[in-house]
Amino acid sequence: MKKYIFFLLILLLSIYGCSGSKRSDSVSSIMLNGSEVTVSFLNKLKSDTATIPLSSLIEGCELIQLEYTEDAIFKPDNTTITNNYIGVIQEMGAYKLFNRSGKFLGSIGSFGQGPGEYFILNYDIIDENNELIYLAPLIGNKIYVFNTSGRFLKNFELPQTILHPVLLLSNDILTVVYTSSIAEDKTMITQININTGQIFNEFSTQIKQTSQRVGFHSCLNIPDVFDIVHAAYDTIYHFDISNYALRQVFATSDDFSEDITKRHRQLNKDLVLTSVRPRGFVLTDINNKRSSWVKMKNDFFGSLNVQNPLSTFYNGYYVYNIQPEQLIEEIKQRLTESGCTEKDRQILQKTLSNLKEDTNNVVFIGKLKNGVEKELFDNRSL
Repeated sequence: MKKYIFFLLILLLSIYGCSGSKRSDSVSSIMLNGSEVTVSFLNKLKSDTATIPLSSLIEGCELIQLEYTEDAIFKPDNTTITNNYIGVIQEMGAYKLFNRSGKFLGSIGSFGQGPGEYFILNYDIIDENNELIYLAPLIGNKIYVFNTSGRFLKNFELPQTILHPVLLLSNDILTVVYTSSIAEDKTMITQININTGQIFNEFSTQIKQTSQRVGFHSCLNIPDVFDIVHAAYDTIYHFDISNYALRQVFATSDDFSEDITKRHRQLNKDLVLTSVRPRGFVLTDINNKRSSWVKMKNDFFGSLNVQNPLSTFYNGYYVYNIQPEQLIEEIKQRLTESGCTEKDRQILQKTLSNLKEDTNNVVFIGKLKNGVEKELFDNRSL
């Protein structure tokens, strides 16, 4: 019922406006259950596409060459960056751990069904304070715990099968949000004391499942905020750990006639990036109530196009894990473009000279800024 009331409010807001709310042509805010919810009206966006330099989103950018050994090779699915580590979930294989200089530290666990073995991984947490790694499978009933040396320590067993989980570790409490099963039509949240392994809280939420799409995404780009996006719904939730509740904080509204798919990623406290397939990407500035179609350029490295930006912002970092051969092709393509400046060419040629084929992947890494330092869009983009 809450979901239907929410979208009714969006409909009324789009038709009549909202008295007392902050508003621009494309972004408004409403109060729902005591919380402010930002709504981006995609159908009100102008067709112009704003170019967003990465320097407006991240503090700097480095390119790390990962060590090349037979055991260190992988096919990346998701990459986690911390102060000291680079962790890689790969497709159908063991979790790989590198230090921030790119040195291979080892495989964490292995692919299989024995102790400390897993099938397909869905989510990871690197706990640098305790030198531990938590791994959650795509489907199963266990959370695996290893140390950063690769030693398997223990499992946390869940009372039921988990599907597509996301994790948060805070104050020695591991929170697991997952789909129990499509048939049960509910989402579960389980909290575990990591010191004792005791499950002390388990409850369901208002997010219902659908037969078409299940599972969650979380990018953890804001300190102390557990953001959750369900695959089936066009809404960002924040988990209120004190009151064991999910708060709606962002959604979009549109009247597009074609079949589109929308997914969100909250980049920092002010910005939400939305993938609108097949149309493109929308960036919403929550603080300044601005929204625009965007493309992104890595202005630290010759204004290379930022490929699939939705998947490159995670755990407080911009991270792009790529084979050197693919990066070489992207650089060569950029060098042929008419808008490539002499400064860009020098940077690109220098980068190209340092790349070697038939080695391990390279990783672009940049620390995300906490918010918007200046408005990203001018009036032409609104």
